[in-house]
Amino acid sequence: MDNISYINHKVKYGLINNQAVIVIVHAKQRKQITEELSTNNFDIEEVKSKGQIKFLDAGLFLSNFIFDDEHLDTQSLKTHLSHTITNSKLHFDHVLVIDGIVDLLLKRGNHESAVLLEEQLHDIALQQGFSIFIYGSGVNVVSAEENSKSSIMTSLGNSVMNGLETAGNTLENLATSSTTELKSFSPPV
Repeated sequence: MDNISYINHKVKYGLINNQAVIVIVHAKQRKQITEELSTNNFDIEEVKSKGQIKFLDAGLFLSNFIFDDEHLDTQSLKTHLSHTITNSKLHFDHVLVIDGIVDLLLKRGNHESAVLLEEQLHDIALQQGFSIFIYGSGVNVVSAEENSKSSIMTSLGNSVMNGLETAGNTLENLATSSTTELKSFSPPV
C-alpha cells in the first residue's frame, strides 16, 4: 500500500467514526484524496463545511515556520497547529492529524528539522490528546544519533503510531486533574 492509499484509508476511517481530520499534504495529494473520497460516496463539501475535514498545504504550511531555509520555528508551529486542533475539538471529540511535513523536510534533505518536527508533533499530540499519523518518504536518517532520537515512520511502518495512540489514550483516561491552563489563541495574520 502506498502513502496515498494509506492516507485515504486513515481519512475514511476518521470520517466514518465522526472524527475531525486535519490533513497536511501537497495540493496534488489533496486532489487524490478528495477524488477517492468522492468515489466512496463522501460528500466532500459537506464534511468540509461542517469542519470535519481540513486540508492544509504542506509546503505553504511549512514555509510559515521555517527560516534561513533550514531552521524550524517550533513555537510558532505549535501555536498554529494547536489553534487548528482546538477549533476542531469544539465540534468533534476526537481529532486525527495526518502530517506530510516530515516527509517534505526529508525530501529536502533537512533531516535535523524532520527529527525535531516529529518529536514536536508527538509532544503536541500527547499534550492535546489527538492522534497523529506521520508518513515519511522512506529516506534513512543520516546519523545513528539522529536515528536513535526519532523513528521517522513510513506509511507501512506505522505500528509505533498505534502504540503512541494507545499510550496517549491511556494517559488521558488516567489523568485525574490538570493544572494546565487553556490559553486563548488568535489566528496568525
